[in-house]
Formats: sequence, C-alpha cells, structure tokens
Amino acid sequence: MRLWLVFALLASAAAGAAPARASKPEVKVAVVTVIEAQLAAFRVSDVAKAYDYAAAELRAQKPMSAFAAIIEASYPEIWRSQRAEFGIVRDDGARATVTVQVFGQENAAAYDYTLVKESAGWRIIGVLRHTPRKTGKT
Repeated sequence: MRLWLVFALLASAAAGAAPARASKPEVKVAVVTVIEAQLAAFRVSDVAKAYDYAAAELRAQKPMSAFAAIIEASYPEIWRSQRAEFGIVRDDGARATVTVQVFGQENAAAYDYTLVKESAGWRIIGVLRHTPRKTGKT
C-alpha cells in the first residue's frame, strides 16, 4: 500500500513544481475526461478499463492486480466514487495537475492528480490524497 504513495510522491517530485498556467479548454476537457472515465470504471468494478487510464510508466511498475488492491484498500473514495468536482487544471504541455474532490459513499476527500501526455492521450501517473488540516481544537 505504501509503495503506491511512495510512487506518487516520487512522480510528483520528478515533475517539480506544478505547471504554472491554467490549461486551455481543450486540455482541461481531455484531463477531466480521463479522470472521470477512470472513476466510472472503478464504480462498475472494471479494473482493466481503470488500469488503461494509468500512465505506461506506472503500468510497467505495477501489475493490474496490485494496482486494484492498492486503490481498493487506500483510496476508498476513488474505488467507489459517486461524483467528483474538479479544480483548475494546469499543464505545461507534457504534464498536468488538478485537485479533485472525490465523493464516495460515506466520505469525501481531495486528491491531487498528476497526468502525463502520452501518444494515447493524457494518462494518470500519480494521485496524492490531501491530509485533513488540524484545526487546533480538541
């Protein structure tokens, strides 16, 4: 489980800072479409289709069964999402980032998605879950 998080952290570090400019409408549509398609595939337990939206680099390092086990155990909102709300998509032509609020059956969580542009289109290379901020109240 932790290996997925480590991979996502490494992917984010390799990307450097998030792309600074807001994406053009056609890029935004393409990025959102990929994420929504993967979420839809998870909703109907079509792991093979969800796996297709992962970047080639990630698929080369994680077999589909490990990918599915990690998502199911560590990302419950993604595994069985009901809907998602998208923040500003930013890209530099090769990488894109967006924060997505994913609503599951019982909880919601914010995730930072990083995608890379491949010959097949945008593909998901990393997902990091936001940790809730501590309010200082007890």
